[in-house]
Amino acid sequence: MIDLFPLADGSRPTITNGYDSLHFFMNRDPRFYRTFAFSGSRWPLKEAGNDTVWLYRWVYTGNKVAYSDGNQVSSAAVVRKMTNPGGASTVNGLAASGTDIFEYRYAELLLNIAECYAAKGDVTNAVTYLKKIRQRVAIPSANNYGIGTPASKYAAIEACLYERRVELAYEGKRYWDVQRWMLYNDDAAAGNTTCAKLGVASINGTARTGRYWQYKTTASNSADPLLSTRTTILCDPDVSAATFATQLNNLKTYFDNNLKVVGTDQPMDKDASGLPVLINFRQNYYVSGLTSTILSLNPWLLQTNGWNDYSGVPGTFDYKQ
Repeated sequence: MIDLFPLADGSRPTITNGYDSLHFFMNRDPRFYRTFAFSGSRWPLKEAGNDTVWLYRWVYTGNKVAYSDGNQVSSAAVVRKMTNPGGASTVNGLAASGTDIFEYRYAELLLNIAECYAAKGDVTNAVTYLKKIRQRVAIPSANNYGIGTPASKYAAIEACLYERRVELAYEGKRYWDVQRWMLYNDDAAAGNTTCAKLGVASINGTARTGRYWQYKTTASNSADPLLSTRTTILCDPDVSAATFATQLNNLKTYFDNNLKVVGTDQPMDKDASGLPVLINFRQNYYVSGLTSTILSLNPWLLQTNGWNDYSGVPGTFDYKQ
């Protein structure tokens, strides 16, 4: 997700477009800074003086590891979207300071309209509604707000799904987008070639990965080696654009002088042997079967293909017919 969000001009974060994943916090879509918190960024809390996030670790004598402010998270950024800036920093305070969210909001309505136009091959109108999304978050208007001009209906659909991943990040929408467009895998025998059509990689066969920001040298003890110098760093998206840009550049310099990126010591998801667990969403999962309880109540019901019926016999109902 960190590498997904567009650049400040709305373009995709590729090396060709100037994206540097090592300094992922530089030159990003304004939504990035409202979605994530990373080392040095301001995350307002009720109490003054407790609002700067730090996420790094250091190795000290004996190959022991310690983490800044006790933040033992396997990522260089954490989600801050939909959090309450008036929440207290205490455990009880945070637990009692939930923020209401909108299950369905205006941005999703625009995205739904864009996707409908894309699916019917009306690329122009699909882009028109995608532009409305980006205009709202102050992305520059050049090159259709960084969207460009999709070359086909399938490219327009992919652009809509990409925008949903960014605009609706962590709002519980991605699973259903993947499900309805069958993006876990392609299976030509089952009539599913969506990934190839849209030009996206299948999710099956991939695994979650983590990264740490780590102090460049081995520390002499468990004391935080950056505690005294990090006080000069603060990145606050609520200040002027020019000031914020300066703050980000200061963080970049601080990172280059003190930190490096390393992988996690263990896979994020692993089996009993410690090997990474790869995503394997099976074709029949796209359409759920009926539960044994429902089938037992009505012997005339047919089980869906890919699932066993109440007696353990493979289902025969073809939902496509």
